[in-house]
Amino acid sequence: MKSWYVLFILLGFIHPHTIAGGSMPEQALLEDMREDGYIGIEDAVAAFEDQQQMEVKLPRPPFHATIALGKASPDTLTLQWFNTVNHAHIRVTIGSRPSLNKSHAVVVTLKDGVKAFYREDPPHHTLSFISGGLTYDIYTSEPVVTNQREMVEFANSFN
Repeated sequence: MKSWYVLFILLGFIHPHTIAGGSMPEQALLEDMREDGYIGIEDAVAAFEDQQQMEVKLPRPPFHATIALGKASPDTLTLQWFNTVNHAHIRVTIGSRPSLNKSHAVVVTLKDGVKAFYREDPPHHTLSFISGGLTYDIYTSEPVVTNQREMVEFANSFN
């Protein structure tokens, strides 16, 4: 009987605790990001679009995001999607100053004919392009994207 009691206590510590529908690590991440000025993506996009008087294209993340937040500053909008269960993460930085880092990049063409610049440094993948007068920089890592084709597919989801 005593061994069952010890087992239940250990399982209680091993199993992720939940707070308000999320795990403790997820809540900690959410709190840290909010302290850093992150808000809901829709609100951040609206603030940036108002400041820039330009429309932002948004992607369709290739996974279910448990956290989706954004942060708008005068020249930059940063959007981040997380799935804290499978450790998936995508960060998209959108800037009003059209400039691209082309060094060590492979040139690819998106479905709308836009030239994009892909870089791979496993497990990290980046892709940059200019559309509608805004610069889009996508940062992700495996397992979300594992190769150039998958990164281009994700970039093609921006509408």
